Amino acid sequence: MVRTRLSRNLSLFSATMIGVGAMIGAGIFVLTGIAAGIAGPAFILAFLLNGIVAFFTASAYAELGGTIPEAGGGYLWVKEALPPPMGFLSGWMSWMAHSVACSLYAVGFGAYFAEFLNSAGIKIISDAEILKKILAFILVSVFTYINYKGVKETGIAQTIVTILKILILSIFILLGLFFIFRNPSSFSHFTPFIPKGTTAILIAMGLTFIAFEGYEIIAQSGEEIINPRRNIPRAIFYSLLIVVPIYLFVGFVALGVVEPGNLTAWDFLGLKKEIGLIEAAKNISSFGGIIIMIGGLFSTISALNATIYSSSRVSFAMGRDHNLPQFFSKIHSRFKTPFGALFGSYLIIVLTVFLLPIEDIAFSADIMFLFLFILVNLSLIHLRNRKGRIFKGYKSPLFPLFPLLGILTQLLLIIIMFIYSFKALSVTLIWIISGIAVYYSYSRIKEKEEAGPKIVVEEREPIKSEFKIIVGIEKFKDLEYFAKIAFPIAKYNKGEIIITHILTLPPQTPLGAGKRLIEKWKSNLEKIDKLGDKQGIPVSYNIMISHNVARALIEISDEYTSNILLVGLEAQPKRKIFGRVLSPIFEKANSDIGFLKLIDFNNIRKIMIPTAGGPNARLALKWGIMLAKEYNAEIGLVRVIRNNDNNQTAQKCLADTKKGIKFVRKYVKDIILKGDDVYKVLNGFSENYDLIILGASKEKLWKRVRFGTIPEKFVKESKKPILIAKKYEGKVLSWIRNFLVG
Repeated sequence: MVRTRLSRNLSLFSATMIGVGAMIGAGIFVLTGIAAGIAGPAFILAFLLNGIVAFFTASAYAELGGTIPEAGGGYLWVKEALPPPMGFLSGWMSWMAHSVACSLYAVGFGAYFAEFLNSAGIKIISDAEILKKILAFILVSVFTYINYKGVKETGIAQTIVTILKILILSIFILLGLFFIFRNPSSFSHFTPFIPKGTTAILIAMGLTFIAFEGYEIIAQSGEEIINPRRNIPRAIFYSLLIVVPIYLFVGFVALGVVEPGNLTAWDFLGLKKEIGLIEAAKNISSFGGIIIMIGGLFSTISALNATIYSSSRVSFAMGRDHNLPQFFSKIHSRFKTPFGALFGSYLIIVLTVFLLPIEDIAFSADIMFLFLFILVNLSLIHLRNRKGRIFKGYKSPLFPLFPLLGILTQLLLIIIMFIYSFKALSVTLIWIISGIAVYYSYSRIKEKEEAGPKIVVEEREPIKSEFKIIVGIEKFKDLEYFAKIAFPIAKYNKGEIIITHILTLPPQTPLGAGKRLIEKWKSNLEKIDKLGDKQGIPVSYNIMISHNVARALIEISDEYTSNILLVGLEAQPKRKIFGRVLSPIFEKANSDIGFLKLIDFNNIRKIMIPTAGGPNARLALKWGIMLAKEYNAEIGLVRVIRNNDNNQTAQKCLADTKKGIKFVRKYVKDIILKGDDVYKVLNGFSENYDLIILGASKEKLWKRVRFGTIPEKFVKESKKPILIAKKYEGKVLSWIRNFLVG
C-alpha cells in the first residue's frame, strides 16, 4: 500500500491561539451592547453561565479530539457514533454554523469600520445599514481570495492579531477598572442586577453563545497538532481559561464606565447595539474609543479568517467522504487549496450578510452550533460505551454527567431562541430540511457507490538495515540527480534508501486534502522499484503531506533513525539558500545532511573537494571516496592559501582532512592553490571537474549556524553540480548549539 503520512506542525501555543483567535471576535465586541440591552447588568451573568455551558461540551471535544484527531472534528465523530443521517446533518449544520458565524464577524467589521469612517468625517453612503453590509461583503470577498491563494503568512498574522487583541482588551479592562474604582457612582449602573427577569438572561445567553464557540476549531485541526492526545485537550481548556475571564471583565467595565444620560446604563448600551463597546470606551479616555475600534476591527478580521478556514474544512471533509458533490473536495492544482469548499462557504456567508439583521445572524449561528454540540455530546456517550478502551488520554470527569449536562443546557437555550427569533427558527428549519433532502437524494446513494473495494498499489517496505539514507524529493524528476549520489553511498555502506516525496500544502488547506493529490505519484512506484533492483539496493517509498517541508523531513528522518538526510537545492536560487526550509534542517536534523544542487550532470570522473579542515570537510571527503569507488573517479582535495603564505599549513590541513579515511591513496590527489580571493580561485579551478563536494562551514558557536559565503556562492553562481555535506554533531553538542542559536 502507498504509505501516506501527515506531518504535524501546530504546537500547543499555536493550537491555543487558534481557539482564542476564533473565540475573541465579533461576539464580545459586537454583541456586548445588544446583550446589555436585553438582560441589563445580568448579561455579565449570562457570560459566566455560557462559559459553564461551553465547558461541558469543550470537555467532550477535548476527549474526542485527543482520541480521534482528524480534520472535520465533530462531523466525523457523529458520523461514526450515530446512525444516519445524523453524521451528515452534523457536518451540514457545522458548515452552516461556521459560515453564518463568519457573516456575523463580517457585519461586525462593517459596523466598526463604518463608525471609523463616521468619526473621520468620511461620508460614502448615507444609509449606515447598507454601508455596513457593503463593507462586510468586501471583507468576506478579500479573505476568501486570500484563503484561495493560500498565502502562508496568514497563519503567522493570525497569531499576531490574536495577541494584539488580547492586549487591547487588557488595556480596556485595566483602564476601565481604574475609572470605576475612582468613581464609586459607577456601581449604581449594576442595580438592579436582574431588571428584566431570568428569561432575559437566557435570551442573552442564546444571543452571546456564539462568542464562546471557536474552541472546536482546535479539534478540527487535529491532523496537524503535535502530540494531539496531550495538546488538543490542553489547548481547548487554555483557550476557555483565557477567554471567559476577559469576557466577564469586559462586560463589567463596559457597564461601569458608560455615561448613559437620561437612560439606564444597559439601555444606553442596547441603543448603541454593535458599537456599544466603543461608546463605553470613549468615557475612559480620549483615545479609549479608538483603541476599542482598532481592537474590534482586528478581532472581527481574525475571527472571520478563522471561520472561513473552518467552514471550508468541514465542507471539504464532507466532499471527501462523498456526502457533498465532488466539487467540494477539489484542490486547486497550483495553490493546493480547497477552492470548491471555499466557494460554497463564500456563497452562504454573503447571502446571510445581506438577508438577515445582526441579531438574527447571531441566533441562527448559535442554534446550529448548539444542535451540533448536542450531537457531539451524544457521540461521546456512545463512543465511550462502545470503544472505551481506545480512550487513553483526557477523559471527561464524572462520565456521563458532563455530556448530559451539556445536552440539557443546550436544549434549553435552543427552545428560548426559537421562541425569541422567528427568523432564526425559519433559517434553521429550512437548512435542516434541505440537508435531509440532500442526504436522501444524493449523499446516501453516493456513499454506497463509493463503498466498494479499492485497488491499491503495493510497495516494498523498509528492511530496517543498519544504514539508511532518506532522500526527500518534491518532484519525481529530481530523483535521477539524487540517485547518482545516494545509490553509491548506500551500496558502499550496505544500506537502504527511503525515498520520501514531500507534498506541501498551504496552511489554509487541511493536510487530509493532500491524499487526493497522490494518485499521480503511484505510477512512479514501479520506476523506483526498477531503479532499486538495477542498483541492487533496497528502496522503499512513502509520501509525506505537510505544511512545513523542514519539519516533515526532520520528522521522517527521526522516525527511521537515518544516517544521512539528502535534500535538494534549487538550481538557481533567487534568495539566500540558507533560509526558512534549510535552516531548521541544518540546525535540528539528527543525522548527517547532504544538500544537493539539482542540476543536470553526466558521468562523474573528477570530483573537487575544497577543504579548510573540520568534521564537515572530512565528511565531504568520505562521501567523495564512496562516489569515486563507484565511478572510478579522481578526487582533487584542494586547499587555497594566500599568495604570500607558505605551503606548510596547507599540507597539515590536507593531512588532517584525510586522516583515518580509507582508499585515500587510491583516489585522492592533494592540490594547493594560491590566491587572495578564495572563491575566485576555486571557481576557476572547478571548471575541470564534474562534481564539487563542499563541507558546510560554520561561524562561531554563539552565532547562528549558517552556510559560509563560499558554499553559498558556489550554489548560486557555479554551473557545476554541488553537494554540501554537514556532519551530525551528536545530541549533546546539537542541543547546546540549538539552545544558543534559537
